[in-house]
This record gives sequence, C-alpha cells and structure tokens, in this order.
Amino acid sequence: MVKSVTKPGAPRLLMGVSMAGLTLLAACGGGDSVDPPAPQATASSLSGSVAVGAPMADARIRILDSTGAEVAANVGVDASGAFSDVPLTGTGPYRIEACGHAGDNYRCVYSVAQGAGVANVTPLTTAAVLLATGVSPELLMSGTGGSLDAASLASAQAQLRQGLASVLADAGVPSDFDFISGALVAGTRTGYDRVLDSVGVTTGEADEPFVQITPRLGTGNLYLEAGAATQGTLTVDSNAGSVSLAGIETLFKNMSQSMQSEATCRSSLPGLLAASASMSFGGPMPAQGAADVADTMCDFIGNTDDEGPGWGVSFLSPTLGRCDLSNADPVCRVSFVLKLADGSLESIGEEMAVVRESGTWKFKGEINPIAIRANATVQRTQTIDSAGAVTYTRYSRAFQFDVQAYAGVECAKVAQRNASGGEVVLAYFKRYGSGTPERLSAWRTAFYEVATNPTDSAGVIHGADDTWIQLPEGSAGDAFIRNFYVGGRTITVSLYGDASCATPFAVGGKTEFDVDMMGVPPLSDRMQTFSWPTLTASGIDQLRSLSLAHNASTTFQASWTFARGHTGFGQASVCSDGNCGQGSPARIGEANFPASAQSVSVALTNSGTALEPGDYKMLALYGRTGEGMAVQASFIYCADGGDQVGLCH
Repeated sequence: MVKSVTKPGAPRLLMGVSMAGLTLLAACGGGDSVDPPAPQATASSLSGSVAVGAPMADARIRILDSTGAEVAANVGVDASGAFSDVPLTGTGPYRIEACGHAGDNYRCVYSVAQGAGVANVTPLTTAAVLLATGVSPELLMSGTGGSLDAASLASAQAQLRQGLASVLADAGVPSDFDFISGALVAGTRTGYDRVLDSVGVTTGEADEPFVQITPRLGTGNLYLEAGAATQGTLTVDSNAGSVSLAGIETLFKNMSQSMQSEATCRSSLPGLLAASASMSFGGPMPAQGAADVADTMCDFIGNTDDEGPGWGVSFLSPTLGRCDLSNADPVCRVSFVLKLADGSLESIGEEMAVVRESGTWKFKGEINPIAIRANATVQRTQTIDSAGAVTYTRYSRAFQFDVQAYAGVECAKVAQRNASGGEVVLAYFKRYGSGTPERLSAWRTAFYEVATNPTDSAGVIHGADDTWIQLPEGSAGDAFIRNFYVGGRTITVSLYGDASCATPFAVGGKTEFDVDMMGVPPLSDRMQTFSWPTLTASGIDQLRSLSLAHNASTTFQASWTFARGHTGFGQASVCSDGNCGQGSPARIGEANFPASAQSVSVALTNSGTALEPGDYKMLALYGRTGEGMAVQASFIYCADGGDQVGLCH
C-alpha cells in the first residue's frame, strides 16, 4: 500500500505515491468543444488570459506603469485563466506579472501592454519581454520598464515566430500571430493554446539572459538571446497534425468526477484505465494492468488513516510534456496533480502520461515501464551571528537520478547531449548489495566523485539510496548546465543486465529511455542572483532568541522577502542540530504552507536537551521553481558567526 505523498515544496521521490488515472470521455474522438469567447476589455481597462497550455491555477496579477508605480495588485484570475476589466491608471507601457500554479509548480509569467485592451500572459509573452529588453522579466517588476516600446516588442515577437514557424503551422495559427493580444482561450488545446501545449519555454541567465524553447510534439531545441541569432531549430512530428489534444481536458474533468466516492471509483476505474496502465507503488516491480492499478488507487484515495487524501478530490487541468507520436496510439506526458478539499495541491508522481487509443485519450500512468526520474536542486546555506549579521554563505548544485531497481537491471548509464548532439556521460548507477533496493545507486570513486567508467577499479557503491550527483564548483559544473541549455533538457538512460554495463537489458522492449530534467541549476556566477529569500529582521530575531526547554512547546514565526522574482517555497523545518533528517529528534518542528506565501508559523516541540539562546539553530525552507527544480534555503544561527568548514564551531 502506498504510504507517502509528495508535499508542496518537498523533494520528489521515485517510490512515493504514484497513481494511475482514469478516463471517462463524453464522446468518441476526444470530446472537442466549441471555444468560449476570448476576453474583451473596455477602453480604459485591461483583460486577457493567463495560460501555460492549461489555465494557470490560483493565479494573481500585478501591473506596473512605465514609472514603476503599481497600478493593480492581487487581481484574481478565474478557473478558465481569464481576467477582465482591470482599470488602468498612469502611463504605458504597462508591465504585467501573473503568478500561480502550473501543475503543482508555482511560477510567474510576464507580459506587457502599451495601453488598454487585451494582454495575454503566457510563457511566450515572457519570452517576448526578455528578448525585447535583454533583461530577465522578473527584474522589470522592480525597476524601470526598459525597452518595452512597440518596435522592440515587434522585433522580439518576429524572432520567436521565426523559430516557432513549424509549431504555428501545426496549430493553424497565422505566421504573424501576436502572442500578446491574439485570441487565447486556455484549456481548449487548440489554436494559440495548442502552441503553448506544443513547447516548453524557460528563461534564464548564462552569459546573457536567454530563452530556451523545447518541443513537445517534435524534436530540436531553440536558444535565443536579445540581439543575437537564434541557435537551433524545432521540427514538428509529421504525425502531429492528425492528433487532437482537446480531449485531454475532458479526460481530466471526468477523472475528477470519478473521485467523488468509493462507489464511483470501484465501479469505474477498471474500465477507464488504458490497457497498458502501469504504476510504481513501491517495491522493485510496478503494478500492471487496469485491475491491479485501479484497486491500488482506490485503496489509497479512500484510506485517510494511511495518508490517503479522501474522496472528493479533483485533478488540476494538466500541463503537457513531450509526446511520442511515432506509434498508432500517441502518448503524451502530463502533470498529475490533485487539488484537495482545503485547496492545497499534491503532486502524485512524475513522468505520467496519457495515451490516445482509437481516438480517445486515456490515462496510461507512468510513461516508461521502468520508473525513472531526473531532478535538479540548488541550495544556499547562510550563517547568522549574535548581532544578526550574515557572516558566511555557501552554495551548492546537484542532480538527482532515480532509476528503479527493476528485476534484472544491474547497471544504468545516464547521459546528456551537447550542442553538437554528442553524448556526455553524467553518471553510472548500479545495484547495491544482494537485497531488493528500490533504486540503483551512484557508481563513485573512493572520494565520492562520480566514476564515468563503469569498470573503474576504484569504483564503489556507498549505499542503497545514493542518487545525488553533486556538481563541481565553477566552470567544471557549468559545462553540464550549458549542455542542457543548448543541447536540450533531456537525459537518456541506458539499461544493462550486468554490473560491467556491457550487456543491454530491455524493459518493455526498450533498452534506452528519454526523460526530461526537472529544472536546471544556474551557472556558478549566477547563483548569488537566483531568487533566494531574505529573512526579515523579525525572522532573524526569532532565530537568534529561540530557546526551548526539554519537552516544552512554542511557535516559531518567520517571514522573508525576495530581491527579485519569487521562488515557491512550501515547506519549512526548524532544527536544533545539523543532523536533522526526517524523523530526527533534532527536527523540532516542520510545517507546510502555500507556495505564494512569504511567511510561516511552525509549531515546535523539543524532545531533546534544553535549547538555549546561544545554541545552534537552523530554519530551512524547501520549495521548487516553476520548472520543478528543488530549492533549499537554510539559515543557521551561530553565536560566533561560524566558519567555512564546520559552519558553526
């Protein structure tokens, strides 16, 4: 029975809750519907849609005028992603920020309006803003408007349209389409909304701020900077034109209806799952087939005594990942997120998929027959002295590759591609010991560095759950990150049936699997300007003065600000010692909170020795970027200020 759920802001686990979905389409062929009218605006107001393919959930809008004055804040967006009739004051161009959930990841997208009318806010308008100004969009929300004039935006959109020419043609969108003011109805999976479904758009900073666009219905990779030639190309799969995406929305709505009671779950699920449904509910082998997967899912949903969410949950409109259109039954990756009764969100697995069987979309579960995850993480640790000053800051970056210890798999190679398409080996993973581990473990040298030779005589496996690959500092680590920028954000995992990694091993008829990386860390010289939280003076004072007798309880409160952007932190812990893993007595409190929040209250109980004001204390915040990269920000109180080795003496 599944026991653990990925909480908001917590690192995702390979063998956590994984659930197969269910499908109940209203009509054959995907249940396409007539598009509702696009938002309209009055002569002195602004309207539009906020969309990432799916409508952005729980989104809120903020608008600044050309001087930086705030015109509107905390403007709500409805369930369809639309906002309307927001009064405008001041002078344009107006900068627009919309923050909310794409899947279960909290992210912000940006746009601009020269004046009243319609202004959509999407990943592609975010890209247009960056290419028009040469500045990361989140910085524009705290400074001047930059080159947001109509001519600069027209040039930026032209650059985007040229790179996306095949995508626009596939969606039936004109080659001169305006991403900012063009007709958009989120969730229809047609027209402009299909374009958003068809590409993944991310922005970042390398030598210059950049836009990266990866395909979901084809191949290739685009890398764009302001004033520079576009690198790479996108090619839409020749089969894409015959594949409607519209029925995916109907599928997820009907999935929600099936979760309203045990009776509907038990009666509907076995007939609603794809014939190839497969889910890893823990252990070395996944649940297979509709009956097995449905039984386990129904058991989990209704079992509130064992972390099940209970009946009455619903599924968020899914964001799409890459699709495989090469077979008769197309398969697309989708986000798989539950909205609970209290409005909170829970991700229930990665690399989930839907399959279009005989023209009808059904939920497949895990896209690969072996569970594989690829995540990135960044961490910043700061020490605070008795005067409340930050005395030391340390940054780290890492990749995590979870490869299921599938029966018969003894080794896995994880590789990426560089700009020329050549293979770059990131790591090898092997089976630890003779038992039944859930995951393969990293093959390392005696010094804990990754061994890129599977038969290295110095190679060792350190434990049964060793999946993290620490990136080197400086240019050595940056090389791997640059490859993801210009070579695409996909890794290839090759499976072998022997520990020497010489004999390919097939699972489901395949020996190699492509998996998308969940986020990419910043380059080393950009780590400092990442969207890190800054504790307010009151938060620092709470940490410095915190004391707690043995078996005593209290409440710890902290708040923080961001110098730029917003990272969606959703979990906090307070610790009385550096050895503070899950379940440790040193973890004296933890709490979950909304990713949009910038404060937290944590109930503390000290079961250990008395905690004095001058003792070690740590507040850790956990979250994810809009791409899904894990982020940890730790604040450690050291009465003496700490040092660069032991942090606190």
